[in-house]
Amino acid sequence: MYYLLPVAFWLLAIGGALLPVFLLSTFNSQLSTLHYFLPSVPVLLAALRLTHIHRHASAVEPAFQMAVLLGIASYWLPTVLFLLLPAWIYLAYCHLMEWRVIWATLIGLALVAIWVAVFVYFGLIEMPSLDGMTGVGYWAWLPSGAFLIAFIASSIARYNLRVR
Repeated sequence: MYYLLPVAFWLLAIGGALLPVFLLSTFNSQLSTLHYFLPSVPVLLAALRLTHIHRHASAVEPAFQMAVLLGIASYWLPTVLFLLLPAWIYLAYCHLMEWRVIWATLIGLALVAIWVAVFVYFGLIEMPSLDGMTGVGYWAWLPSGAFLIAFIASSIARYNLRVR
């Protein structure tokens, strides 16, 4: 059960994330399918980094790294920045929230914004769209949300089975 239940959660998340790719006709090019799954990678890495903070350790560096990862994901899906609020609530729940964590988060977002501005200025990337992703829209929340829910559910299941 310890290994089987998280695998079931992840398989459900993968199935839920792949379903719109096969059902919707808007995903006809390989580039839009890649952009559909791309924001979920930094979101999962940010959640993984955030949940591996020890109880009495400083959360400043993980908060900075989480903000940089969410800032990178927000290039493709701008509304992913709303995940900062649950992250701050989680840090407050773990008694790790302090002003330095908030400042580290804001500095991480500012760092990504500066680099995006530099890359746009030199023509290396396109200007990010503020109305959702081009071609995919807010459907990219499906894999990001499904994978994030699977991560949370498998973490809770493993913790509860470990406690038994």
